[in-house]
Amino acid sequence: MQALNGKQLAEALTAGFNCLQRYRDPINALNVYPVPDGDTGTNMMLTMRAGVEKLVQTENATAGEVAAQMADGTFWEARGNSGVILSQFFKGIAQGLEGEAECGGRELAQAFRSATDAAYKSVGNPVEGTMLTVIRYVAEALESDLETSGDTDDILSLWQKGYQASRDALDATPSMLAKLREAGVVDAGGMGIVVILGGAYLQLTGEDVEEADLELATAAGQIDPSQLASVSIESDFLDSSVESEWGYCTQFLIQGEGLDIERVRSDLAEKAESLVIIGDDRFIRVHVHMEDPGVALTYAVGLGELDQIKIDNMSLQNQDWASGHQERGEAKSGIALVAVAPGDGLAQLFKDTAGAQVVSGGQTMNPSVAQLTGAAERSGAEDVILLPNNKNVAITATQAAERENESQNLHVVATSTVSQGVAAALAFNAQASAEQNLQAMQEAVDGVVSIEVTRSVRDTTLGGITVAEGDFMALVDGDLTVVETSAEAALLSSLEGVGLDDDHIVTIYWGSDTDQETSEGLVSAIEEKAPGIQVDLFYGGQPHYPYFASVE
Repeated sequence: MQALNGKQLAEALTAGFNCLQRYRDPINALNVYPVPDGDTGTNMMLTMRAGVEKLVQTENATAGEVAAQMADGTFWEARGNSGVILSQFFKGIAQGLEGEAECGGRELAQAFRSATDAAYKSVGNPVEGTMLTVIRYVAEALESDLETSGDTDDILSLWQKGYQASRDALDATPSMLAKLREAGVVDAGGMGIVVILGGAYLQLTGEDVEEADLELATAAGQIDPSQLASVSIESDFLDSSVESEWGYCTQFLIQGEGLDIERVRSDLAEKAESLVIIGDDRFIRVHVHMEDPGVALTYAVGLGELDQIKIDNMSLQNQDWASGHQERGEAKSGIALVAVAPGDGLAQLFKDTAGAQVVSGGQTMNPSVAQLTGAAERSGAEDVILLPNNKNVAITATQAAERENESQNLHVVATSTVSQGVAAALAFNAQASAEQNLQAMQEAVDGVVSIEVTRSVRDTTLGGITVAEGDFMALVDGDLTVVETSAEAALLSSLEGVGLDDDHIVTIYWGSDTDQETSEGLVSAIEEKAPGIQVDLFYGGQPHYPYFASVE
């Protein structure tokens, strides 16, 4: 393969994201630098997911256009230090591929050099032994190979060399950074970069990304991507970490006109312990660690409008982080989610929003107790919450929760629809207790109106409503309310019955029996009937039900 076109580049980036999802928990467990101010794996995954979601029409896109879409998506959803730096990595890739129809060897090297420059520039005080180093090693390896061989005809060989360089850099991070050496681990953000490049390489070579094990290791030994407990931190480092003062992690977006990013970087660097800042003259994203978050906010509000403000107490986060590692051993620990999903899009949604173990099933394919308990076991958590997402599966979930298991506690939030399950998953908090999660998730379920649209397989009468074979039925919270000749008409009529106001949020999941174009037309019809209403559209992939929908 001489070069990657836009579609191939998009597929490689998507595979890198899928691999990052698989390694999210082990990357989270490695996170020790610069402070445990969030979950590196989760922050990188959510940042990259926003970019991947931009890659919707790549069939005829150029490599430059795909890279630009990725950069745009990651900028707006960048989270944490690692996410912000990752967004700049993709910005640099986009700058390096600007105007390029394909990504060949020279273009790849050019893109990684640009990515390195952008990533380093985003950090107020760049430190070696971090993800910055890993990115730089790749750029240098690609440039060196091209300078030596001059061969630009084999993109796969060059990508493999870049990937190997990232692995070499990752292995070297403890020798560069005392914190990593003391903790006995490699850098978390650096591993994220390695995983992304590794997943992309597997895609390019035609290998399986879903079950990818890149055979990565840290000082404590080999990492199993499916088991958080395979990562351990040196106990002496944990003890000293708890004694440190951490302050506050503060993130926000400044929107204004004529913003001077270099001036902002300079002004905040004088007050910050750690600073990552990116943007342009209209939008600036800031991630800063300070003893007093008010100082940064007061300074920024004088420059423009502030949005997406998030402040975390890093001292409390550090205590939770250290406690979690100190308690982790062979026994199960933590809390996890198991969700039943009837379609591939919905399965991915549960994985993305809550890191759930997913069991395939739903109407006409009810999973067994063994399938639910097996998924719970694979999570490795002490407490596991089951989301049946179908009234016929709820009793199975209850039975699974009643089985005896000394090392694991199963709980059930009796979701009877997929929409309820998604609401519950969005309320899930891996840092909270089982009791807190059960309460929050049930409250989320209670605040959702669920709509399911399906087609009748025979003539019948339900609740006094006559239904003919082939009619489309809309069920609102399980009760038949509407019969129409099309799935779209049934959903629209049922939504009108629920009430469409501009303070409502409507979420639609389209299934395998319909298509995106038809679904987007339905969204337009809803927005026409209720101007100002928020309508979100997702691919669910569920069979038998053209649409699931929720109203909040």
